[in-house]
Amino acid sequence: MTCMRKIFHAYILIGSEEETAKRAVELAQSANCNDYGPPCGFCDCCRRIREGSHPDLFHVFPDGSSIKIEKVRNLILSASQPPIEGRRKVYVIHEAGRMTQDAQNTLLKTLEDPPAAGIFLLLTQNVKNLLPTVVSRCQILDYSKLDESEMAIPGDVKETLMDIIFSRPDLSKIPFYVQKLAGTEIEPDVLMEFMAGVYRDLLVIKTKSRASLKNREFLNRLKEQADNFSPRALVAAIESLYSQIEAVKSRGNANLVWFNLLLRLQEQEVI
Repeated sequence: MTCMRKIFHAYILIGSEEETAKRAVELAQSANCNDYGPPCGFCDCCRRIREGSHPDLFHVFPDGSSIKIEKVRNLILSASQPPIEGRRKVYVIHEAGRMTQDAQNTLLKTLEDPPAAGIFLLLTQNVKNLLPTVVSRCQILDYSKLDESEMAIPGDVKETLMDIIFSRPDLSKIPFYVQKLAGTEIEPDVLMEFMAGVYRDLLVIKTKSRASLKNREFLNRLKEQADNFSPRALVAAIESLYSQIEAVKSRGNANLVWFNLLLRLQEQEVI
């Protein structure tokens, strides 16, 4: 069951439609459960959210191949009104990457100045189909990652990952970093998740988003480095990382996955 200490106004849920839809329902329950805590799953509110009959839960699906601006405008108009029964209105946008650019830009204005009682959940398997400015104003939840009980990343390993991101080593140094990272005791997907968080923080700073930072201990360094990256390069880096997380979770060779990742980042001129 998804339990959030703090509910933010917008999330991007990355993963299969089935998994992200399930998690979106859990988030909606967290925001509105009658017990005011971790969703109980049994109260009338949780039950109706699960069944899709709660008046403050809205599902938005593509019409054909896209989600057009008119549908997003209607969503925004609805979000400007107070909830009917619950504490928060929750809007689940399925296959969010299918929103047209005009629709995303319209939604962006609301994400920049969100209604107090609205939560927007963007479900996607491919974050690069969303505008960088939209990504930067959402919390990212990847449901292929390991749970919170996993081992913390040691400081020296974080420094290695930050060095890769900020120093942008050339191709000749990729084998050195592959060997160094493959030799740690931390699972590759945990390390890649950390890197994705750093790139996302850079995107937040770059686009002057009000979204919270995941790695505030590196705030000064992040601010110093943000100008060295374009928003599209940062989104491409995040997408590359989630792609390789999936590869390593599919029992891919860790050395090869690291090599492919660093090579891809190099080709994208992100490192």
